[in-house]
Parts: sequence; C-alpha cells; structure tokens
Amino acid sequence: MRHRWFSLLGALMLIALLVTPAAAHSQHFDALQPGKFVTLKQTIPVNLVFIGYNGIKPDKVRAELPKTYDPVVRYPQSYGLNGRDLGLHYDFKYRFINTNSQFENTFFNYLAHAGATGPLTAFQQQYNDQQKNVLDVAANVRYIDGPSVEAWLEKQSGALNIDLAHSYTIYYINWYSRKDFQFHVYTKTDEPDPDTQYNFGALRASRKMIAWGGSSGRTWFYDLSAGPEAWTNNYIVDTPDLDGNGVEDYRMPPIWEYSKKGYRDPGKLNSDLGKVARFVAINLLFTSSPLYDPLYTAPGVGGKKIVYTTLFEDDPTSQGTDWFNRRYTLDKLRSFEPYYDWEVRLKDRKLNDGAERAFRIWANLLPEDDCWNTYGTTFAELFCYFTANRAKYVPAFGANDYVGAIYGFNTTDANMNDQAGLLGFADDNWTDGTQSVTFMFDTPDDRAGGFGFTTTAIHEFGHHIGMSHPHDGYDSELGLDYNPADAYEFAWSGDESNSIMQYIAVSNGFGQFDRDNMYRWETAGYLNWSNAIVGDIQASGKASQVDNLLQSADNDAKDALKAFDKWDYLSAVTHAREAYESVGRAAAKLGIALPTKDSALRALPGAIPLHQGDPIRFPDD
Repeated sequence: MRHRWFSLLGALMLIALLVTPAAAHSQHFDALQPGKFVTLKQTIPVNLVFIGYNGIKPDKVRAELPKTYDPVVRYPQSYGLNGRDLGLHYDFKYRFINTNSQFENTFFNYLAHAGATGPLTAFQQQYNDQQKNVLDVAANVRYIDGPSVEAWLEKQSGALNIDLAHSYTIYYINWYSRKDFQFHVYTKTDEPDPDTQYNFGALRASRKMIAWGGSSGRTWFYDLSAGPEAWTNNYIVDTPDLDGNGVEDYRMPPIWEYSKKGYRDPGKLNSDLGKVARFVAINLLFTSSPLYDPLYTAPGVGGKKIVYTTLFEDDPTSQGTDWFNRRYTLDKLRSFEPYYDWEVRLKDRKLNDGAERAFRIWANLLPEDDCWNTYGTTFAELFCYFTANRAKYVPAFGANDYVGAIYGFNTTDANMNDQAGLLGFADDNWTDGTQSVTFMFDTPDDRAGGFGFTTTAIHEFGHHIGMSHPHDGYDSELGLDYNPADAYEFAWSGDESNSIMQYIAVSNGFGQFDRDNMYRWETAGYLNWSNAIVGDIQASGKASQVDNLLQSADNDAKDALKAFDKWDYLSAVTHAREAYESVGRAAAKLGIALPTKDSALRALPGAIPLHQGDPIRFPDD
C-alpha cells in the first residue's frame, strides 16, 4: 500500500512538472509592466525670458505659475465624469532670464529693420479714437513676420543657455522702453486658404498679432509693446466689461497702459505676465489636455485611420467638391500622425430624403419632432439622425480600421438659417463625452469671407482625434476648464501660435505644440493598453506560445520610454504603437480580447452639456 502511494505521488509530481511551465510562465520584461497602470512622469523646464523689461520681480511672476500638470480628457467633464486617465504627470522647472543690453540692442535692431512700415491697423485707429487711451499710436507702423522673429530668437538661444530640444521658452518683449521704439504688429502671411486662396494673414486687420510661436520649435513670444490688437480685444480701454454680463473681460492692455493713468495698475504687470504664462502658454500650448480621448480613434492591429467625407449638395449655384481638397487634407493629417496609415475618402451626394429633413430641422427651418426630442434641442438632430443612419452613408471597411465620418453641407446662408456663420463642429455622443460625428458647412458667403471646406475638415477632425483649441483648455491644479471670456479673456492670445486648431486661419496644419501633446498622450496610452493586454495574456497561462511577440513588444516599449525621456516624442509614440501592435497580435493568436472603445462608456448622466460649433470669428466685420 505504501509503495502504491509513493508511486501515485510520483506520478502526480511528474504531471505537475509537465504542466507548471505553461501555467506559471512568467517572462522577464524590461519596460512593460503586465497588468499595471503606469504614469509617465516628466520634468518640463520652462524658460521665461524678459527682453526690454526693467524691474521684473520673478517671485511675483512665479506666484502665478503651476508646479505640476496632469492632463485630462476634457469633454466627459461636461457630464460630470472623468475621462480615461491619460497616464501622464508633468513637473515644471522654471528659469528666469533677464537679457543684457548687448542682446537687446541686437534684437531690437533686428526688429527695426525687419518687415516693412505700413498704416495704422483698423484696431490701432479704434484704440486712438477712445477716450481713456494714454497715447495715440503713430501713423507709421512696422509689420513684422512672426515666424521669422520666432526663428531669430531660437537661433540666439545658445547665448542664453537655452536647451531648445528639452525645454519650452516664453519670450516677453517690451520695445516701448527704448528710444528706438517703433509701433509694430506681427504677421503670418505664408498660408492662404487652400480652397479660396484668401490670405487671412495679409488681408485681415484682425490677424495683426502681438504673439507667435510653435512654427519651428518650442518657443512662443509675447509682446505687449506691439499692437494694440483685435484678437485679445486689448485695443479697448474704455469698456472693461465687453459682453455686458457684469464681469470684467480681463485682458492685458498695451504695455504703456500699465501706468497710474492707464487701464491697468502698473503693480499688476508681474502677475499679468505670470497669468499669461500659466493660462495660455503652459495650459493651452506647452502641456495641454485633449478635448476628446485620442485613443478612441485608435485603429485596431494593422488597421487604418479613414476619414470618410460625404458632401451634400444643397446649393444649385455651386459644387461643394470644388471647395474640398481631399489630397491636402490627407497630407496634413498624415504629417501630423505619420505612424498611422491614413485614407481620406470622398462621396458627393445631393441633399435629399432623410438627410435633407434632418438638416432643415437642425437649422430650425422645419419645426417637426424627431430624434432630437430625446435631447431637448434641435441642435442634436444631425447627431442623432446620422448616428442612426450611419450604414446608409458610410460603407464598411476593414474590421480593424477606424472610420471617422465627416458630413459636409454645401449650402446657403438662407438654408443655414440661424446657424449661418457656423463652419463646423466635432460632436460628442450626447451620453458621456465621447467623440461621435463631425460636421462642416460652407456657403457662398463663407467662401466670400475666405473659407472653403478643407481647413474646416482638418480643424474639426483635429478635434475628433483629440485636439483642443489653443484658446481654451484645462488648468490641472485648479481643476478648471475655461474659455477665453471674463477672467480669461486674454486666453485668445493662444490662437497666435502655429496650429490649424486656432481661429485666426493663418496656419493650415498642426504645429510643434500640437505634435508634442498628441504624441505624449498616445505614448502613455499605448503603453498602458499594452500593459493591460500582457497582463491578460499572462493570466491565460499561454504566454509561452507568444514569447517572440511579447519580446518584440517589450523592446519597442523600452525604445518608446527612452525616446520619451529624450523628448523625441514622435519616436516614442511610434514605438509605443508598435508595442501595442505586437501585443495585439499576440492576444489575437491566443483568442484574448483587446481593449474596446465601448469599455470606456459610462452610465447615462442626468445633465446635458452645452453643445456648440466653431463659428466664424471676424472682429473686423
């Protein structure tokens, strides 16, 4: 009996030895952390350079600045929900630099000979016409190319010991303090609208700026001795409350208005410059938060990103396809996220049947009940109709492709009715703040104003894949989502940066700040998705069957983290995506499900947030 017992025990031990390696397989990873959620942390140096300023008190500027930033997915917060944790944390390290006289002499001599002189802008004249202005802008104004100034400052960065590759820099400029001062504005005139060829930067007085950056690097300059200008409304000094809601629309006046008899107490200059750094440069440009979750639009393993555009013809006097450049749109999206295989498709249709009815209801031309009733506003009609009828307008593609639908309406101002002037909007799902359908509109009046479909498509699909405007955003430490109004009116200056996401229409693609933010968001996202899937693979007991794929993923994850630490964000997100692809192939081989977009959906909230589109903003009209 004892012999038989030991024989049985030995057999059981042999069986255990045979099955244990598969069940308890645990591969060593250098970068991936199976089943764990990891927050990527990075120290962000920010240089604050003061050119032509005397008496700046760094402590007062610093008092306005954040210590940290944790980006969030913004739109779910409209429903009282938290979006997906982006897995990022930034710590700021500030350096204050006062330039010496040699640097300033060289720089202002450069400004004095850059560009060309011209007449007062319409808004400088309006400033002169006010009652409380402390001076009149002189007749001859220097018009200076903003990107050229940005490039000049970056070329001189070595003299200031600025590391262009691993820091962000704000240049505060004050030419007014010098005898060689000239009234001036900044321009950007090299990117007319690709459809209409209208050059907003050259032709619009409202596009004469006081700030610029993000064209050639991680630099943004802000010049209160320029202007006054339209975009931030700092030409208005007679009226503190611009919109009549009883709250001062806080803006930074021209530098000479920081005086005892001027618009702003001179003692507030330091804090104002700090506010610009925090609520514009840092929150909106350098380390911003996405409007929507960028991973929601992630294609599956081996899949493409497809923009399927349907143009509805609703104007017998014009053809919408004449005002949409499919190739141009593709090039801009592909250059922004080159680690995806992009396609832009186009289908031209006559506006009729259900689509026509939905459009007329949305424009409040057809007072009928429909799916919008569920949401309490006719503005929901386009969303609910095209969501319910997606298969009628968008064909099937590959199972792993992400297909984003754009519905464009070539119509008239009369048919737009009370929505006339609206260029487009990237809608959410009216449930939890997840992106859904994208819409764009163009009329003969819009085209007369300079707008075709192309830049609207790029801008709105930019929202769809996650990008915010550079004039609205989120403050992490304050837990504040804000727009450029009331206490943050000055945030309009964020539009004076190189990005298709601004409203001033002087840039037709995505700039350095856009790229930095998107690549960081997606790097952290893909690495954490990979960690989650590898955890599932290990729990399955079948990890040994996909060793090669997991090792390849770990190697890419390691390269992603190295590149992230070096601020090579494009390389980081490329490797992070490749890690996810390898892990995804491993999971598919084992029959393990990948993260689904629906897994992020949350319970239906009680409140419906404000929905609005991107209007045409013409202060000079």
